[in-house]
Amino acid sequence: MAVNFLEKLNFMMGKSGLTKYSLSKASGIPYTTVDGWYKKKCEGPKLNTLRKLAKYFETSIDFWVDDGSAEELLDDEIHHLAEQYHQLSEENRAILRKTAETLLEGQAACR
Repeated sequence: MAVNFLEKLNFMMGKSGLTKYSLSKASGIPYTTVDGWYKKKCEGPKLNTLRKLAKYFETSIDFWVDDGSAEELLDDEIHHLAEQYHQLSEENRAILRKTAETLLEGQAACR
């Protein structure tokens, strides 16, 4: 399944906990531009804007213009989580593993 520009933007904003306004302030892209993408269902931002998005989110410009798949977005998320995991101390890794197990057990119990 191909992923369009707005789907990628929503994914990256959600991953970073951003609103349209906070993205605008943090990236230097005017709010009217960001808001316009949603109102007009934008298909292709300008190159300068793509550069700002790529710089802010630490992605390539190709990420924004190529119709990648949803699996590629998931792979990116998994890679990001793995990088964060490896930055943790061994003690915090153990805590994270135990927390994940507890959450999964609770989730299974709710089914």
